[in-house]
Amino acid sequence: MSTSRFARRRLRLGALVAGFCVVAGSVGSAALADSGSSSGTGASIQASILVQAGMSPLNAHQAAANLNSAIDSAAQAMAKSAATAIPSGRPVATTAAATKAFADNVDAALTDFVKQSIPALKSTGAGTEVIVKGTLAALAQVVRTIPGAVALTAGAEIAVAGGSDGASVSASLNPKLDLAVRQTISDSVHALQPMLPLIRATLRAVAADVRQVVDASVVAADRIVRATVDFATAVVNVTATTLRAARSVAESAVTALNGVVTAVDSILTNLSDVNISAQVDASLRVSAH
Repeated sequence: MSTSRFARRRLRLGALVAGFCVVAGSVGSAALADSGSSSGTGASIQASILVQAGMSPLNAHQAAANLNSAIDSAAQAMAKSAATAIPSGRPVATTAAATKAFADNVDAALTDFVKQSIPALKSTGAGTEVIVKGTLAALAQVVRTIPGAVALTAGAEIAVAGGSDGASVSASLNPKLDLAVRQTISDSVHALQPMLPLIRATLRAVAADVRQVVDASVVAADRIVRATVDFATAVVNVTATTLRAARSVAESAVTALNGVVTAVDSILTNLSDVNISAQVDASLRVSAH
């Protein structure tokens, strides 16, 4: 993927570690090619955030560049997923602007997720290297499962915006999104656990910080779900009625996702053992029934 103007601006923050990329594979598509290879929101992780977390300025610049590159790649991957949900042969408005706007929204959501994760992981007592690795690990879990959910959600929103029954669409969509966010939460906690200073004396404090990371990931997912409404209504003609129905589908999905994280928050608040991933997984299984 060619380096865009926005990506180049970010890379000036510091040297990017050669070959590093959290999200593998090509994310190019016709719509993305039209809209540029970077989201271009202007939102980014500043080195100063990492300096505040205890990093040297030089290392902070390098880490910020890595984080920004990962976020950009993730936003483009999710925008590609949204674009693939547009039905072939169906009359639609131009997709380039809609795809770029969606990538911008995803980029902003993931940037805020990372900004909240950095101080949360610092509060665990982890070193600066672990803070960056942990943030990238948590981001990678979001990126691994959410693009598929984006394709499903965008397809559902396009269907509803085109006149499909919103209640029926929600009934089909919500269980799939529920599964995706459960997987994201589980994978994030599993990825973080080996990096954190978990002993009985610090268990509750560290768990509270992990909870902040989990909550931030679900907030990002909520924002991405809502962004699919704007994407759908930008590429198909809608009426006031179908727009309300599309927004209702998104809010129904967000409510379902927030129900999942509420159960996880409860277990993280009342941990009884340092094996936090096992307890979170048990909570996710119970709340699924």
